[in-house]
Amino acid sequence: MAHIAFAAFAGLQAISSIQQGRFTKAKSEIDAQFAVLKGRQNALNYGKQALGALETQRKMQGTIIASGAAGGVDPFSGSVMTVDQYNAFKAGEEYNLGLENADMAIAGGLAQSQALRAAGDWAMKQAYVNAAASVAMGVYGYNELAPGPGSNLTAPTGPQGLAPASSLPTYNIMSNPTGFAIV
Repeated sequence: MAHIAFAAFAGLQAISSIQQGRFTKAKSEIDAQFAVLKGRQNALNYGKQALGALETQRKMQGTIIASGAAGGVDPFSGSVMTVDQYNAFKAGEEYNLGLENADMAIAGGLAQSQALRAAGDWAMKQAYVNAAASVAMGVYGYNELAPGPGSNLTAPTGPQGLAPASSLPTYNIMSNPTGFAIV
C-alpha cells in the first residue's frame, strides 16, 4: 500500500510543479506587459519635458524681443538676436535630449519585457523537468516498494512495527550508473 501512496505523492508533486511553473510564467507575462507600459509612460513624460523646453524657449524669446523693443533696440539684430539664437539652440538640445530619452524609455521597457518573458519560459521548462523527475522518482519508488510476486504484501517489521534498518534500501550517488543524482 505504501508503494501506491508513494506513486500518488510523486504524481501530485509533478502536477504541483507544473502548476507552479504556469503561475510563474503568467506572473512574468504580467510583469512584462507592465514593463512595456512603464516604458511608454516614461516616454510620454520625456516627451512632455521636451515640449516644455520648447515652450520655455518661446516664452523667453517673447521676453527678449519685448525687452529689446522697449529699450529702443532692434530686437531682431545684434546682441538681442544673439541671445535669442543661443536660447533657441539650447532649447533645441533639450528637446532632442527629451526625444532620445523617450526612445530609450520605450526600448528599455521592451528589453525588460523580453527578459521577463524569457524568465517565464525558463520557469516553465524547469517545471517540466521537475515534474519529470518527480514522476521518475515515483516510478522508481513504486518499483522499489511494490511487493514482488508471491509476496504476502507485508514488510518485515522490527520491534516497534518499523522495517529493520538492514531491509531499507541504501543509495550510493557516486556509483549511480545512470549519472543522474537521486534526490
